[in-house]
Amino acid sequence: MLSLEGDYALEKREKEKSNYCYIHLHAVTFGIAQYILTELMPIDLDGCGRLTIRANVEQEMMGWPGYNPVPKMGVSWYNLDIETSRKLYDLKRFSKAFSEELSNEFEQFVAGIIMDVLVEIDRAHGDRNRLAERRDEIMNKMRECGCKKEILLEKYSKFRRDRKYKAKVYRCIGHGIGDAIRVDLVNCKTDDIVVSEWLDELPHTVDMVGAVTRTGWNGDSFNVTFFRSDWTETVKLPEN
Repeated sequence: MLSLEGDYALEKREKEKSNYCYIHLHAVTFGIAQYILTELMPIDLDGCGRLTIRANVEQEMMGWPGYNPVPKMGVSWYNLDIETSRKLYDLKRFSKAFSEELSNEFEQFVAGIIMDVLVEIDRAHGDRNRLAERRDEIMNKMRECGCKKEILLEKYSKFRRDRKYKAKVYRCIGHGIGDAIRVDLVNCKTDDIVVSEWLDELPHTVDMVGAVTRTGWNGDSFNVTFFRSDWTETVKLPEN
């Protein structure tokens, strides 16, 4: 697990000012973190199962500056300095309000922070993942694809019984998306997508690896079940 967490004190105030419409730093950076994580997997960074990168502007810093491992609890976190944290919030605010260019700058700044933290921690553990060598390659690849990737879940993508339609299930990751499931219903004769629906509200901030556990057609409806539970979403063909 890899994520950024915002400054609690600052975000609490901004949330109240915006009448609770404020989108937290965690939500807008989750897809970027997930993109980088999927590029690195499988990876054992420091023996812990979770790394949180924390912004610090107004809140009292938890722990000491920089890297804070707690291997007995299986977690670690990294405290950003105030200057970096402030720039992170400034770019977040302006990227949404002004232009795609600034949005890309925010995306690259966040990715740079994440990669620099990962490289520092990897070096502290003998550079066993060679992250310093891989940094530029991952950053360039992310820039080329716009920090978005689609993973077709072939096991759960199925033809309707008459084979006139096929449901394609994708795990989609990236900036503005987070980590979310999308279903495309495709006309097999024309290869046209007749329905395309997100099954999660975007940006989605839950790791969706292994989340889909069962899918199937029921007439004109395609059902997707999550986490071996009763949580099922349905995507329907148009009536005509």
